[in-house]
Amino acid sequence: MQNHDQIGNRAKGERSSQLLNPGRLKVAAALVLTAPFVPMLFQGKEWGASSPFLYFTDHEDLELGHAISEGRRREFAAFGWKPEELPDPQQRETFERSKLNWTERYEEPYASILAWHKDLIKLRREIPGLTNGRLDQVDVRFDEAAKWLIVQRGRIIVACNLAEAAQPLPATVNSESSLLLASDEKVELSRSDLHLPPDSVAIIRTR
Repeated sequence: MQNHDQIGNRAKGERSSQLLNPGRLKVAAALVLTAPFVPMLFQGKEWGASSPFLYFTDHEDLELGHAISEGRRREFAAFGWKPEELPDPQQRETFERSKLNWTERYEEPYASILAWHKDLIKLRREIPGLTNGRLDQVDVRFDEAAKWLIVQRGRIIVACNLAEAAQPLPATVNSESSLLLASDEKVELSRSDLHLPPDSVAIIRTR
């Protein structure tokens, strides 16, 4: 979903947990952990850590350190950032702010996001097909206007609703389909229909 470069090279080091609501964080996690690639979870991603990951340095050469700080200010000034808004890479405070708050894992919404990641990792281990790297066996359908996305890998369907309203998704389901995981308790699976609330994802095994 993000790595150290994608976060640290932002002006204020925002993680996806600062950019997305919990529902969309769970959708993104499901797509990463059911993808036909080796998944990577950057530190703290598994519970949606609240701390930023800022660009920080510790150069003993003060001239070099000053040049890096000034260069970063000039770089982001081109995007409209004011110099005083950017954390100084050479300041210890910038490093301290980037440390994880490990105790928040036991609080909401972090605990629920962590539990969701654990469920996804468990599912990936239990279903051999999810570790299959064959891209030619992945089918992707989407509707950008309706804001839904479906990824099918053999009998496994990952259905995502990114719309602001609940909607049925055209997933291939039948009487033998079963719901393996859902990010929202309001997800409904019938013999012929899959209904998802806003910003939610369901993982289904079908015939």
